[in-house]
Amino acid sequence: MAGHPGRPASGTADGPAPAGAAPGLGGPRARTALLALGALWLALGLANVARGLPAVGYDYCRWAYPHRSYSDLLWLFGVHYPGPARPIPYLQDRVEYPVLLGLFLWLPALAPGGAAGHLAVSAALLAACLAAAGWALARLPGARPWWLAATPALVPLAFLNWDLLPVALIALSLLSLERGRAGRAGLLAALGTAAKLFPAVLVPPALGALAAGPRRPLLRAAAAFALALAAVELPVALAAFDSWSWFFRYNAGRGAENSIWHALGVGPGAALDLLSLGPVAAAGVWAALAARAAARGGEDQRAVRLGTALLLVLWIALNKVWSPQYALYGFLAGALAGAPGWLFAALSAASIADYLIEFEVRARHWEAAFVRRVVIPSEIARTLLWLLLAALVARALARAARGPVSSPRTT
Repeated sequence: MAGHPGRPASGTADGPAPAGAAPGLGGPRARTALLALGALWLALGLANVARGLPAVGYDYCRWAYPHRSYSDLLWLFGVHYPGPARPIPYLQDRVEYPVLLGLFLWLPALAPGGAAGHLAVSAALLAACLAAAGWALARLPGARPWWLAATPALVPLAFLNWDLLPVALIALSLLSLERGRAGRAGLLAALGTAAKLFPAVLVPPALGALAAGPRRPLLRAAAAFALALAAVELPVALAAFDSWSWFFRYNAGRGAENSIWHALGVGPGAALDLLSLGPVAAAGVWAALAARAAARGGEDQRAVRLGTALLLVLWIALNKVWSPQYALYGFLAGALAGAPGWLFAALSAASIADYLIEFEVRARHWEAAFVRRVVIPSEIARTLLWLLLAALVARALARAARGPVSSPRTT
């Protein structure tokens, strides 16, 4: 299902790209500038997080919240590895993350140097993930890698959690699909899903597109996805089911946190779950059908990328739980869809503000007046911005489903 020579270059969320346009970043100077900018944001982010190294321990949050320096990398290191022992996740230690992310937490903790060594190794791995994601995006027709690599939101968000790992696996999986490597795409999608659930969104549009062609690539992708996911998850589930299933039980029991549903006062229960996941499930069905229609009409993998982008944005925007680093999936979606620069600037500013507000309210111990006057309006504004991106992507996906663009224009 790779792109076909002679077709117009894949378009973007604000219009088709020029015929013959390169999918990457322009010339070597542009690529070097983008790399330098991304490295600068990461360096600033790491310097900010490293300020909290002396405070690592059970009092870390008390220091980190008012200093706007919080990171799960340091908080969870202090919680899970306060002494010299390094208990194995799930087998000896209950972890509230999927298996692959649990390993990503544990392995850097084996490095010498305590919290500083753990942070250094974790930051290096996450920087490599960002580089891999940028490399993959630069090779996808119509993508705009600077949406992910150039956003200043990387400063507070890159090392807040480990989300750059699944972000990279999504981008690499889509590149494999673009190059006709269905089995590899399924493998990478499975690894992403085993790290965090968000990468599962690429499955519906990918399978929809593959279903329009020969059966063998579809079977390879599905088999690789199922087998790789089972290889990662099943041994841990069999060896320590209670610890393995804690991630699912913990998240199922959560109410609306920092999300639009918190702003609207929706309580925990079936209604919240339906409001959160229902639109994403419905959009997943449509994305699969749209990708299939696009593939039958002679389109390349553009509809798969747009469908993935749409589902990512809807999931993070409507999820019952919001965490500031979820914006990284949104910036990946903007890159995949080739979304416009003005929206990139707005979402970058909003994501930085969101980080500051989320930790300001914690530093204030959820002061009621601050929640009412600042937090709730910010939750609404943030959601509307991400839904605006979703609307632009949905429009582009609908156009892709109608077939290839016959008369490309510049954006």
